[in-house]
Amino acid sequence: MIYGQPLPPPAVSPRVGKIIETGREQIHMLESGSADGNPVVLLHGCGSIAEEVMMPFSGSGFDIVAPDRPGYGFSQALPAGERGPLGQSFWLERFLEALELEEVVLAAHSIGCAPALHLAARRPDLVKGLFLISPCCRPVPFKPFIVLRSAMAPFVGPVIRQHVIARWSPYFLERGLRASSYPNPVTSWLSTLPAMHMVNAASIAAMAEELWAFNGDMQPLESLPADLPLSVLFGREDRIIEPRWHLDWLQARHSAARIELLDGVGHMPHHVAPDLALQMLGDLAGKTPGDLAGKTPDMRR
Repeated sequence: MIYGQPLPPPAVSPRVGKIIETGREQIHMLESGSADGNPVVLLHGCGSIAEEVMMPFSGSGFDIVAPDRPGYGFSQALPAGERGPLGQSFWLERFLEALELEEVVLAAHSIGCAPALHLAARRPDLVKGLFLISPCCRPVPFKPFIVLRSAMAPFVGPVIRQHVIARWSPYFLERGLRASSYPNPVTSWLSTLPAMHMVNAASIAAMAEELWAFNGDMQPLESLPADLPLSVLFGREDRIIEPRWHLDWLQARHSAARIELLDGVGHMPHHVAPDLALQMLGDLAGKTPGDLAGKTPDMRR
């Protein structure tokens, strides 16, 4: 304690992986397993990083690569006009080409599902299967996002990003994790995420720009390849996005999707029910229960 005030939590260092050069940008990625052949590619959601979405799958027996999406973590932002789901699908295509990957299983969470869907529609030859976790994919009604809009406003925006949000990053991260996890408690491993690395001026800008481009980019996506293996994991109590709103949209574009809805689970089902997430991913990746026997997710950083 200093002058009656609690000490701030100690800073947590982010997990550092590899930097991939695509010819247009630098992309930071984490790996788990040998990554030989065609690994599973994991995409995180809005305001997150590869480290978070990797947690339930790391050490599980899968060969995984997980990039920080554009503008998040250590990855470069895309140019203006390319920061929505459609532009990110071309970014994802360049990432796969840089790694010489094809016919991959894509697993994605929340708004990270949107570029994965665009890539599957444009380049079905690159996508062996899709595993969508709490997918945000259908254009949504207007939301004010007052804090986010204030942080991006002319003149006052940079001050808010640098001196309010970034300065109080542990508070904003904790608040975001509680909202995303509701009605489930925030898991202990999520509490180890590096707040200042996740909540900063660059990540706030990335979040705002992809959200504002979302509706316009997703409106034209009318169908998905009929033979695309597609699995969806959703929590019925999701308060970040409305499950039925997005599921109806998905089923209209792919009637054969496998859907698992979990009672009493919110926006983070991959953290609440990692065993089911692993099983569903294994079904798409061709991993049998025997292949994963004795393998449990390594939640340590």
